[in-house]
Amino acid sequence: MLHIEPRAGLNILELLREEGILLESPCNGKGLCGKCKVRILSGTVSPRSAQEEAFLTPAERADGVRLACLTVPLEGVDIDPLGLLHESRGGVLGSGQRPDIPLAPAVTAEPIHLAPASFEDHRSMCAALEVGNDLPLSLMRERAVLDEAQDAWLVHYGGAPVALRADGTLCGLAVDIGTTTVAVALLDLQTGKRLAEDGFVNPQKAFGLDVLSRIHYDMEHPGGVLELQRVLVERLGESARTLTSSIGQSPDCIFEVAVGGNSTMLHALLGVPLASLGQAPYRSVFHHAVTVPAAELGLTLHPQARVYCIPSVSSYIGGDIVSGALAARLDEAEDTVLFLDIGTNGEMILSKHGSMYSCSCAAGPALEGMNISCGMRAEPGAVEHVRLDGERAELGIIGDATPRGLCGSGLLEAISQGVAHKLIAKSGRLTLDSPLTDTDENGKRRLVLDASHGLYVTQADIRQVQLCKGAILSGILTLLKELKVEPEEVDRVLVAGQFGKHLDPASLTGAGILPSCLGEKISYIGNSSMTGAELCLLSQAERRRAEALAQTISYVELSVSEGYEALFTKSLQFGGV
Repeated sequence: MLHIEPRAGLNILELLREEGILLESPCNGKGLCGKCKVRILSGTVSPRSAQEEAFLTPAERADGVRLACLTVPLEGVDIDPLGLLHESRGGVLGSGQRPDIPLAPAVTAEPIHLAPASFEDHRSMCAALEVGNDLPLSLMRERAVLDEAQDAWLVHYGGAPVALRADGTLCGLAVDIGTTTVAVALLDLQTGKRLAEDGFVNPQKAFGLDVLSRIHYDMEHPGGVLELQRVLVERLGESARTLTSSIGQSPDCIFEVAVGGNSTMLHALLGVPLASLGQAPYRSVFHHAVTVPAAELGLTLHPQARVYCIPSVSSYIGGDIVSGALAARLDEAEDTVLFLDIGTNGEMILSKHGSMYSCSCAAGPALEGMNISCGMRAEPGAVEHVRLDGERAELGIIGDATPRGLCGSGLLEAISQGVAHKLIAKSGRLTLDSPLTDTDENGKRRLVLDASHGLYVTQADIRQVQLCKGAILSGILTLLKELKVEPEEVDRVLVAGQFGKHLDPASLTGAGILPSCLGEKISYIGNSSMTGAELCLLSQAERRRAEALAQTISYVELSVSEGYEALFTKSLQFGGV
């Protein structure tokens, strides 16, 4: 139970945010998703609106359930928050297969011996190190507290001495900041070994599920981007403590962080205002690689630690996609390759004999299990596989647990199966001529997967997938046209990101997200953004390669591409184009 006092007409969602309590709010408090539910236990609040009524069942209304974003307390109220933002490690995707590379990180360390003081040697402690006079104050402070005579490690950044350590532990973090989830890996910079991994739901989710919602939050709230930065940096700091503790160290052994992320995530991490990303022509403040002191962002690592942000191609082809292209070695591919990163934002690159064209589409969060009536992330209890036999549904559940909802792959398989069994028409409309379809208490159609556990795919869910499918397929077809490539001429399809982990490739073609001729050419390459971040952490040559890729990849703006609107509309239909 929580007690809230009214203030200045703020709604319950806003009041809770001010107290650091985050509710699920994919629509950023616009009253469009119905996720921020609370139960009013006592006290008077504003009456329900028709907009709010649409998200509440009769039982919920009788039980005092309200949407926090549409409810204003009129006096002190006690509430039970039902839509708290939860997270778990399960389902957050770690690194993929990393190519073998020579180690050449920006941060290095060499063993040294600190000679004892004597009356015969009048040199200062720093002079005895024989590294010159251009030493940071932090290094001088570290030298002063080390024993007079001992073996130690001298740490360099870009060849310049920056720190002294009593032991040789030298670590870095590789980070993939996704719109929905964040993956973190702790690496040994001297061996390249991955020491530990962590993952969590992006805490910015409380301010909106997609990038546009978070951009609008910054535009509508003074200092909003600093709040987005704060919640993310605090959670990254927790992750750093957890990871280093697991190897018996503290975060001061971390000297560098390499980060991949879309442009909005990188701007938010650095605390750079987002307004220009939300207004035509959607211009980024920066595309280039950025290196900043970690302390300047509020990250408590080693005092000399730096954060390296992988460069972007454009406002909507960010460092995560450049990082993925680096990991996939697209710059050295001699065949025709389609690279897809399917998440809340759908980004893709078509590579043909060294020419690379990219585009970005608003895929939406449906394939990550979000904004879906029974949707959830890919974690234990999520339905990941669906097979229909005409009268019943066979479900494959992650962890063989009690089914709790559908993750993206399960949703897509359900729809693919529905199309194959003619339960879903080309238009997307559900038929009612099957034991597997019925209507809910409001007369809305749905596909029945497991009535005993309340698992359904609603007509609205299918529409969400159609929008996602239309965006991705039309983007692919536009790139094919740009490079004058027929679908049959694509040699490989590389699917990256969280979504592909649990996916049967046949579902991509069965639901019409990819042309059917590409079904046998699909392979899954894991979290390529994370893999690319590891490469950049371990090699300065890989950074230069990523920076060259960002300059080489061309960007196609779909909104101004001739004939795109008609192509998108056609791509909404199930059964191909």
